[in-house]
Amino acid sequence: MRQSTHAAFLLLLLAAACGGPRVRVPPPVPLDPPVLRIDSLLPTGMDATGVTLQLAGRIENPNAIALAVSHVDYALELDGRPAGGGRVTSDVRLPARAAVPVLVPARLRWADVPDLVTLLAARVSVPVRVSGVSVVPGAGALPYEARGEVVLPKLPRVALAGTALRESNLLSTTVELRLEIENPNDFPLPAGHLAYDLSLSGVSVARAASHALAGIPARGREIVVIPARFSTVGAAAGVLSSALGGRGEVAVSGRAGYGGFEIGLDARAPLVRR
Repeated sequence: MRQSTHAAFLLLLLAAACGGPRVRVPPPVPLDPPVLRIDSLLPTGMDATGVTLQLAGRIENPNAIALAVSHVDYALELDGRPAGGGRVTSDVRLPARAAVPVLVPARLRWADVPDLVTLLAARVSVPVRVSGVSVVPGAGALPYEARGEVVLPKLPRVALAGTALRESNLLSTTVELRLEIENPNDFPLPAGHLAYDLSLSGVSVARAASHALAGIPARGREIVVIPARFSTVGAAAGVLSSALGGRGEVAVSGRAGYGGFEIGLDARAPLVRR
């Protein structure tokens, strides 16, 4: 009896739902797309990892209701070639029937620039293009495009300033490498690293060695001392004997990295016994 009563109650609810008055959902209010106008594209800051660009403009909202910008997507081209992009979240609110100024930051990373070393060696500045969309929920994506010019940084300079024999015994030898590193830029270089191969009078004594590099201040020049230790066994023993007689030559090849920059090093210097 209890089950039949429950079933009858469910049937009554279903009949009421099908035959009762329905709540009509009003149709969405049609929105005219806002207009995004970019007035300028200017670099605002540069460092060892990239340059910050700022797009300045305004968004005009023709609608009778306020809207909000959720995010801005951007893509970068440097000298006509793709150079990365990104997304910037936004808290810009667009009052009804009004225009508001907008500032959109974009970040150009040196690591995203193709053939950066070649470009820095050949050019002082290059054209940059920023394009993308500003997304307004309910009103769609607002396309934009801006062009400007970016002054390029200068590559740090790394040179072998000298070598010295510091310690030697039957098992190992330590050669001191002195690197002169110069930062020609108006911004400091962060801490970096050196990866290198070392040979003594044509005989390889160290491969894929590495050494941490301290940061370099803006317009600074530093002498970095690297103690390179290697095994004095086999062929290395013979060339070391020649080196002790004043006929040794040290060759260093590798790459020094600071932020988005990588600088090649390929240098030779006589081994001095001290």
